[in-house]
Amino acid sequence: MIDITRTLGLDTVNFPGDTDFLASPAFSDGCTLSELVMSSHSGTHIDAPLHFFGMRESIDEVPVERFILDCDVVAIESHVAVTMAELDDYPIEPGKGQAILFKTRNSDLSRERFYEDFVYIEAEVAQWLLKMGVSLVGIDYLSVERYGDADFPVHRTLLGAGALILEDIDLRAVEPGRYQLVCLPIKVHRADGAPCRAILWRLP
Repeated sequence: MIDITRTLGLDTVNFPGDTDFLASPAFSDGCTLSELVMSSHSGTHIDAPLHFFGMRESIDEVPVERFILDCDVVAIESHVAVTMAELDDYPIEPGKGQAILFKTRNSDLSRERFYEDFVYIEAEVAQWLLKMGVSLVGIDYLSVERYGDADFPVHRTLLGAGALILEDIDLRAVEPGRYQLVCLPIKVHRADGAPCRAILWRLP
């Protein structure tokens, strides 16, 4: 098994304007009881359709089987974006409802600060993934979207069709290939997203 979860409080990078993660341990009656402050999108997390569509599914309304999927990890060479130029011949079997995780140069970025020029997913790719029946899309940084794009085409395309988005995964130790993915989010009532523990293991 490979843990692809970022450790909150250790290698957390905050998206500009988002809530800083804070863990404040307190000691009382012989035990430690920490107070946690975070965003619903802190660290490795899943976006639910409610994130962009106010009447759609929240994270607690997504069936648990949607978080346990066959998965392809795809290496992307571009230092700018995930484009169709690298995916045209990729062998996805249509209609399987699998996950696709993109491993990019983002995996090697320093976690000391936020980088605006991270590799993002182009809207055309999101449309193609839906056409192929992909039900979850992941990337190795805090957003699938080009930084500063106020139209949010990738989020709106994927979440609008009911696909889930897994962001800020740690793929440094992961080779491209076929895996089983488990990414169980914290079950929070009417949450637009939630941090999760994400793991992969190789399929034969």
